[in-house]
Amino acid sequence: MRLAALSLAALAMLSAPAAAEPSDRALVYAGLGMALPDYVLGVTLHEGSHAVAAWMVGAEVTELHLYPGRNPYNGAFQFGWTRVRGLHGEGAKIFFLGAPKITDTLFLGAWASLYVTDSMPDNRWGHLTIQVLATGFWVDFAKDALVFGRHNDVNRIYTMLGLDTELKKLPARALHAAVSVGMAYYLYLGWRDLFAENNEATSTTLVAPVFSGAF
Repeated sequence: MRLAALSLAALAMLSAPAAAEPSDRALVYAGLGMALPDYVLGVTLHEGSHAVAAWMVGAEVTELHLYPGRNPYNGAFQFGWTRVRGLHGEGAKIFFLGAPKITDTLFLGAWASLYVTDSMPDNRWGHLTIQVLATGFWVDFAKDALVFGRHNDVNRIYTMLGLDTELKKLPARALHAAVSVGMAYYLYLGWRDLFAENNEATSTTLVAPVFSGAF
């Protein structure tokens, strides 16, 4: 109950208009300052998603590594890794490997819903915080479209689905890249609105005419 109350209070603070809006320079410095904690949060949620997925299908998590290093099990440098035992069946393995992308999609979908319905926080600090978080989730979602290593989670999913050559993977990669580019455009508009001199929200009319009635 206390955690829920604190969360609601934080959301209310982010949504309320700020008494003195920050300068663009202050926003840039603050955004850079948020990069490291956002990275830590991203790795935690990425590996945590693997762990939760393993738990959901009845597997046992034997190691949850949340900082960069060389994975002793495959020799590859990774930002984090999750080791499990008792993961049976292709479906369970694909769910385990793809779990972070589900998390990314859910958070990016929530951000997009806020943006297209003109429900972003009224003050620039709140907007900045949400933009930084959304950008981190986008990076985690998009990066695998251009990663070709055999230890990569998405490549392992492709192989399990019978896409064992880059030519066979090309349509899936193209779709992944197209979705990533589309979401990047929305993120660009969010950043543009944050730094716009005119703080009147215009994003709904620009990117979602169906919602605004403008065609």
